[in-house]
Amino acid sequence: MNFEFSAEEQAFADEVEAWLTANHDPVVMDPTRENFTQLVDTPERRAFMKKLSAQGWLGMTWPREYGGQEKPGIYEFILNEGLARHAAPQIGKGIGIIGKTLIRHGSEKLKQEFLPQIINAEVEFAVGYSEPQAGSDAANMQLKAEREGDWWVLNGQKIWTTSAHFADWYWFGARTDPDKPKHHGISLFLLPMDAEGLEIQSM
Repeated sequence: MNFEFSAEEQAFADEVEAWLTANHDPVVMDPTRENFTQLVDTPERRAFMKKLSAQGWLGMTWPREYGGQEKPGIYEFILNEGLARHAAPQIGKGIGIIGKTLIRHGSEKLKQEFLPQIINAEVEFAVGYSEPQAGSDAANMQLKAEREGDWWVLNGQKIWTTSAHFADWYWFGARTDPDKPKHHGISLFLLPMDAEGLEIQSM
């Protein structure tokens, strides 16, 4: 197995390193735990993510029809490695978890609404799978979602939700069919973080 970069990959790694060096910002490139683990959000951090978007470095592996370049995943690894080396924010949950799931499984309505915002660094997400009684065992998820007319009524709790205190949207799993086996009957939801009835508490 060859672990060396190809010529094109090495050229990209060099480009990332040169750009990060030229755009060094001690406010954004902060090696403290809070910054490095995405526990803080600042106008400077959001502006930095928009710069990455302007470079064409967000969603590089996405299909072209959604603004991507259809690059191999190694390009995102190279970018994240460079960002980590400079203690800069990582490319985030929107590009990876949410964006790629919507591309593969989302409706056209959701794709049109969210994918442009994600790839242009205009939105932040929190992700909710872990729960007080289930830990990170998704098959034991307890939060219920029950259909009432055109709406879903949610009842339950989540825990360890990184970015909940500054995210714009909440991406989470909820049990929609309690009669199915535990590893089935679970659906994914997107909820605005300012939704009525949603309470956020620090730990």
